[in-house]
Amino acid sequence: MATISSLGSAAGIDGEAIIKQLLTVESAPKTKVQTENSTLSTNLSTWGRIQSAFSAVRDTANALNKDDFWKATTAKSADDTAVSVTSSTSSTAGNYSVAVQSLAQSQYVASNAFAAKTDVVGEGTLTIELGTFTDNPAAPPAATFAAKAAATAVNINIGPGDNTLEKIRDKINAANAGVTASLITDASGARLVVRGSNSGAENAFRISVADADGTNSDGSGLSALAYDPSADITNMTRSQKASNAKATINGLEVTSDSNTLKDVVDGLTIKLNKVTDTATESKPIELTVSQDTASIRAGIDAFAKAYNEAIGLIRTQTMYDAESKTGGPLQGDSTAVGLLNQLRSMASAGTSASSVYGRLSDIGLQMGKEGTFTTNGTKLDKALTDNLGELRKFFSTSNDADPNAAGIGQRFYKMANQIAGSDGSIAARTDGIKSTIKRNEKKIDDIDNRLTLVESRLRAQYTALDNQMTKLNGLSAYVAQQLSVLTSS
Repeated sequence: MATISSLGSAAGIDGEAIIKQLLTVESAPKTKVQTENSTLSTNLSTWGRIQSAFSAVRDTANALNKDDFWKATTAKSADDTAVSVTSSTSSTAGNYSVAVQSLAQSQYVASNAFAAKTDVVGEGTLTIELGTFTDNPAAPPAATFAAKAAATAVNINIGPGDNTLEKIRDKINAANAGVTASLITDASGARLVVRGSNSGAENAFRISVADADGTNSDGSGLSALAYDPSADITNMTRSQKASNAKATINGLEVTSDSNTLKDVVDGLTIKLNKVTDTATESKPIELTVSQDTASIRAGIDAFAKAYNEAIGLIRTQTMYDAESKTGGPLQGDSTAVGLLNQLRSMASAGTSASSVYGRLSDIGLQMGKEGTFTTNGTKLDKALTDNLGELRKFFSTSNDADPNAAGIGQRFYKMANQIAGSDGSIAARTDGIKSTIKRNEKKIDDIDNRLTLVESRLRAQYTALDNQMTKLNGLSAYVAQQLSVLTSS
């Protein structure tokens, strides 16, 4: 609404100041509600932090309840450059001796040299087929070929537009035939090199040619790229034979088409990096698989940290500081105090899940006077080393029939999950705060509407008064003028 800066000037009063003062009095309830909402918003934010803290307690406690957590292993090789190893939760602790006789290889064949990569080779059809070559000492032929099961021969048509060396390379690579082609250019010229995409004896390949000029094996035209020892056709030269890796593990011979051995030993991935067993020297590599107590210790430490942070947060938000004479945003909040007591009670509770450990203090998590844990590392490490099975029971045993026989991890998880969940006490508390904030916002809107009406009414009243006084002042001036005229006459 537009203001009139001289409102009430005719009456000799400051109408604007009076209206402002009256509106200030009228808006006092709005200020009170706004202050309340500001406090509620702070509380809502605080409850959000507490909910996150309980979620962390829930998640770290639940991690202690999982089978894989307690089955974690670590693997180490005496020489990673020769044999490297990784373990999993299905690995069994133990020692393994690995000797590598040969590595798995892919087949390589190379053409004769051409003057340039743009040279025309020829036209026709290349047929690439994966399989296994078996050398034949009673040649000919030099070898026999057995097609790979489930593999299909791929035909590659070479026409006038793609009959150069580089175009043929591109056609082979686009065919997805289980091989990869490249060009090597040096002082002798450009050569086409074809290699198997995968290592292993069954991933060898032969290249048959149906040459457009009808000479399919004499090395002229497209037949220059033929390679099939089983038909005594070797117009391309094999520079590397497709072969399997060969190794012995604890004296047992194993073969693989890959240098990565997965689950040859349960749960282990063993990578063969170089030969260690030759005709002149044998150097087995020792692998050690052990329980990963470091990761288990880290999980327990993470749980203790999450618990301490939850305790510290609630204490800070509910405490009264005598020096500053100020209280936390949740001072006196019964729900917050109740949650603090629940945490402390759970931390000091005992369990019969283990025959060795009954309380968290037994494994080195000792509670201080403020309710937080301090960790006795020596005691915890001893539990991890001496009684890992009992430690697992202490945390992860599930027993719905008898809560006292359930593990500490299970009990903390259920408590924190209930508190932090959508139907938990924190959600109920925050829902109540949100409802109050919403009601207060409605009150503020109502007050604003009322203030608009009050201001409009006051301005109308003072404007009418000002107009009336202007008229009276005009009449007074007229009367005075007439009296002056009569007196002078």
